[in-house]
Amino acid sequence: MLRSVGGGSHQPKEISADRWVSMVGKGALQDFQDCFVRDYRVPLLLIDTQGKPLLVPSLKLGFCNFVQSGMAHDCSGIAAHDVAAVASYFQSRRVFDPLVRTCNFGITSFAMPVFFNTRLVALWRCDGFVFDDAPHAEQLQAKFDLPVITHEELSEATSWLECTCRLLDVHLDPSADSRGATRILSPVLTPRENEIAVLVCDGLSNSQIADRLFLSEKTVKTHMSSILAKLGVKNRVQLICEYADTLDEDNRQTMVV
Repeated sequence: MLRSVGGGSHQPKEISADRWVSMVGKGALQDFQDCFVRDYRVPLLLIDTQGKPLLVPSLKLGFCNFVQSGMAHDCSGIAAHDVAAVASYFQSRRVFDPLVRTCNFGITSFAMPVFFNTRLVALWRCDGFVFDDAPHAEQLQAKFDLPVITHEELSEATSWLECTCRLLDVHLDPSADSRGATRILSPVLTPRENEIAVLVCDGLSNSQIADRLFLSEKTVKTHMSSILAKLGVKNRVQLICEYADTLDEDNRQTMVV
């Protein structure tokens, strides 16, 4: 029988990227990366938040090295951004949407975050490809063997990668990012309604709650209607005003799990 401790403050456990890779399984991650590159024909590499490769590159591109060795050129793609700045961008926003950039040569690249226990531990980095409607796409593919894909193929690829990242985003500390599961807003609510109501009081939108709890937004709205009716409040603003103070960190109510 576990209870959260009233008045306690818990920080998410930090874990190194190498340790995380070991926990998940380096072979499994390498297999996923290789399959992704095979199926979507774009380069992909898992790196830590300092830029160090965590796996073996599944596809190497020679275009950028060729350009840098042949002329004075400052990259304007994803590589132009310091890895620490990219990591800070994802950590501060905590979003799974890819950060996509297209350089002056028409080469598109992207980065996508890997979170574990609310912490950013790694990044998936795609070093470059060309959209089929980009100028000189055929010439770039012929001369440098650059992958050429459609916008729809990129959307499909990043959607699959996002799903994988969400599955990898495991929360080990019950007081870190899943506090809503151990806090009670009102005993008249069901456990799921309590969970959603607490997240509302934490400031999350219906869409964010749906993502957090792996529900559809329609399901969240249905629960919200029930919550408002049971608590006798008109809207989420009144809910927050009247109940948020009951979830104060120094006097937290708890639910046996």
